[in-house]
Parts: sequence; C-alpha cells; structure tokens
Amino acid sequence: MKHKTIAIIGAGPVGGILAAHLLSVGHTVMIIDSWEEHIERIGSEGLQITGREELQARPFHLSSSIGTLEAFEPEIVFICTKACDLDAVLDEMSSGLKRSNTVFVSAQNGIDTEQIVAERIERSRVLRAVISYAGILEGPGKIRETFFSAPNYLGWLDEGGKEACMEAAAVISGSGLETEATGDIQRFVWRKTILNTCTMSIAAVTGMNMQEMVNFPPTAQLVELLLQESVAVAKGYGFDYGPGFIEMVREFNQNAGPHKPSMLVDLENGRKTENRFLMRRVAECAERKGISAPLHRTMANIIDALEMRTLDRSQARAKSG
Repeated sequence: MKHKTIAIIGAGPVGGILAAHLLSVGHTVMIIDSWEEHIERIGSEGLQITGREELQARPFHLSSSIGTLEAFEPEIVFICTKACDLDAVLDEMSSGLKRSNTVFVSAQNGIDTEQIVAERIERSRVLRAVISYAGILEGPGKIRETFFSAPNYLGWLDEGGKEACMEAAAVISGSGLETEATGDIQRFVWRKTILNTCTMSIAAVTGMNMQEMVNFPPTAQLVELLLQESVAVAKGYGFDYGPGFIEMVREFNQNAGPHKPSMLVDLENGRKTENRFLMRRVAECAERKGISAPLHRTMANIIDALEMRTLDRSQARAKSG
C-alpha cells in the first residue's frame, strides 16, 4: 500500500497505539499532543507500547500545537482526543486545513461525536471510528496496551466519503490493527456505547476497576441493570443485537481483568469526562423515545457532580501551586 502522510491529534492510548502501528509500516506520521512532557519524551526516547504487544516507534514529526498541522499537509487526520475536547480542537485548527482535501476521523467514545466535526468540516470528508482496543498511559512516552477485540470499525457519514473510508480502513488494517469499513457505523457506535455505559459510570463513582466491579455482587447487579436499560434504548433506535448479545457483554466484562475505564482515569487525573456523550446522551435518547432509563440519568447526574468537584480541586491546586 502507498505510504500516507497522517496526523494524529491526541497521543493517549488510542492515538498513541495507532501512531506506533502506522509508523511501524512506514507511514509519515505527525503526533500532536498538548502534554509537552509526553511529546518531548517521545522525541528523545521514542513512543513505547507494551502489554498486549511490544512496539517502539520514533516519529520525526511532533508538536504540541494543532496550528502546525496545515503546513504538514496531512492526507488523513485522526482526532483521538476526548469527545469533550472536540470543540477546542476544531477551534484551534486552521480554516485552510478544514477546507482542504484532508479526511478527518472522529475516534472518540460516545454518540454523535462525528456530528460535531461535521458541523465544521464537509461531511464527505468526515469519518467515524469505533475503536476496539484499549490501553493505559503509564507516563510520558509509555503506553500499555491492555486488549484488542478486533476489528475496529470505520464508517462514512456521506456516500461521497465511502471511497476515502475504504482506503483509510485499509491503511489501519495494514498497520496490524484490523479495521472494517462499514456503511452502518451507527450500529457499532451504539454497540460500543452499550459496552461502555454499563461499566464506565460505576467505575467513575466507586473507583473500582472492571475485575472488582463484576466480582462484587452489588455492583455486578448494577452493571446488569444498566446493560438492560441501554439495550432497550438501542432497540428504540433500531439497533437489535440479537439474543446472544447480553451474554457476550457479560463475558467481555468478565474477561476485561483489572482494566480501569477511561471515565475513572479522567476523574482521578482532574480532567473532564465523556459523560455528555455516554451516560447523559443515552438518557437523552431514551427520553426522546419515551423509554425508561432512570439509572442512566441518575449516574449521569452523579458523574457531573463528581466532575465539578474534581475540576474545582484541580483548579485550586493549580492556583496554590
């Protein structure tokens, strides 16, 4: 396959693992991340991926500023920041880049993240990714990959983007991360949202990892109740995953091990969560269809409260420091 010029905004677990794979097969990759120490360490020692697989990548193009992207002239831009940062990312992006032929991929958790990108960029050049691997950012330049339940999915929003989607999926697959192009991406968005919402919020509220959560009967029961709610909401939007789906989710949760969901990691580090696109969005979707989802609404409200306190404390420490 012809080598591509690719930019990755956000070098956390999703962006970092993707960057290392793309670099390993010879693509020209620019990594952009606002954490300057992370960028400096990658520049001096390389990007190290451990865990499920071992990769060491040395990118030559690194920046802490999205404003440098236009001069790089990327063919594909993967936006791998948190969904709550999308507006800020797009604000910093140059108008010239937005009007170019570059293809943009929204690679966040949650519902309708790609619509935020498509409000600023022509829909035929916007793709939506559903990522099926996960990892932990252990320190500057170091990511531990915890699992990959292949494949990833990549979908187009507009028929004009189908060819670009097929090509981008082939690029990712060719790097060793199997990815399937699909014209039904919302089916996979909702599927992953169900997987996320039945556990992420519980982790955020309790501080438990996946293993602890599913092995403790009270939280295991709450996982089950949230799962039943989100499956019912998805059905209301036409996404029925069949009789074996709930059992598959249970098995996935049992096999996740001591993985910390990202919503918990965000709160622990004083950052905003993706609650708006996950728990709260499922609750809002339920209300629009007249479907009962009180647990999603309750958990969304609690997480908002925790996030407010966490951010207040983080800002107070910054001021006192």
